[in-house]
Amino acid sequence: MNTQTQSTQAPPAIYVTEADFEILSNLADAAGRAPGGRVLAEEMARAMIVEPNELPRPFVRIGSRVQFQDLSNGQTRAVRISLPRDASIDDNRISVLSPVGAALIGLTAGEAFHWTDPEGRARGVRVLAVQD
Repeated sequence: MNTQTQSTQAPPAIYVTEADFEILSNLADAAGRAPGGRVLAEEMARAMIVEPNELPRPFVRIGSRVQFQDLSNGQTRAVRISLPRDASIDDNRISVLSPVGAALIGLTAGEAFHWTDPEGRARGVRVLAVQD
C-alpha cells in the first residue's frame, strides 16, 4: 500500500499549529496502517509548526472550512475538516483520518497535494479557499 506523494512533484509545505500537531500526530499513530493514517503520518513528519497568525493567508486546520477540487475527477466540494468522532458526510464534515482530509491538512489556497491510493490510483486535491 503506497500512500506517499508522487515523486514527480515536490509536495507543498504543510503548516500546523502546535496544538493541532499533537492531536494529529496522536491520531496518525493510533490509525496505524489505515490509508488516511499513513498519509497523515507522512504529512506530520514534514510539517512546519507555526502560530495561527504567522502566515499571510489561512491554512487548513482542524475545524477549517475548505473548498477544494478533486483532481482525479474535477469535482469541487466544500467541507469542514473535523476530528474522526465529529465527521459526518451528511453535514459535509470529513475526518482528518480520511485520505482526502489528511491530504488537505496544512495546505493554503492554491496548493495541490498528490498521492497514490491503496489500489494504485493517482489521487490529488487542490485547495481553492480556506476559512477558519
